Amino acid sequence: MKFSIIIPALNEEKNIGIAIAAVKRQKIDEKFEIIVANNNSDDNTASMAKVAGADKVVLEKELGTNLARQKGVEASEGEILVFLDADCIPPEDWLFNIDKVLKRKDVVAVSGPYRMNQPLADFMTWRVYPLIPRLMRLFTRQKGGIIIGGNFAAYRSAIDKIGGLPRIKFFGDDTAIAVLLARRAGKIVYTRKVWVQSSPRRLKEKGIIKIGLLYFRHFFRVYFDKKYK
Repeated sequence: MKFSIIIPALNEEKNIGIAIAAVKRQKIDEKFEIIVANNNSDDNTASMAKVAGADKVVLEKELGTNLARQKGVEASEGEILVFLDADCIPPEDWLFNIDKVLKRKDVVAVSGPYRMNQPLADFMTWRVYPLIPRLMRLFTRQKGGIIIGGNFAAYRSAIDKIGGLPRIKFFGDDTAIAVLLARRAGKIVYTRKVWVQSSPRRLKEKGIIKIGLLYFRHFFRVYFDKKYK
């Protein structure tokens, strides 16, 4: 099997069926499996995932996005591990474009932006994020990359090479994946061709300025952490 799509989910009974349906509409000839990593939800996320057609539903009791993703990795069989958040909807050519990028020489992972229909947030993920790895390399001489945790894919061999997904519960989880892959496995591509529609709910909950500052603070914290060199 070529692809395993892993969806971590915490209390996502309203969204999980929509996400799974969007994955099932992918226009690609390759076989794939859908794995929902239920992060100890106290609603009907697990049962809704089964009804919607998930191939596997696994349970991770300890809360944390990367912990749930890793539980999905351990249950998966695909050569390429694809990660999608439960409140995200990929277009029909999502897997096709992921596969196309990963066929490039030395590329081990690919990620792309969210489309939230929020002008500032969309500007950041579509226009600013692609520049960050080059700027950081220029000023720090350290390798890095940009990965959005709810929309990325990597070869299983690359994930294995970094010892599995780092055990970070939230904030900095995707940055840790990116720096480890870039420094120990190979090249990461961030491209606007691999995008997903995402809910703006976190922006509404915390406010775009507050959540932006949180993400950037944790990005720099992880980027310069010696244990990720």
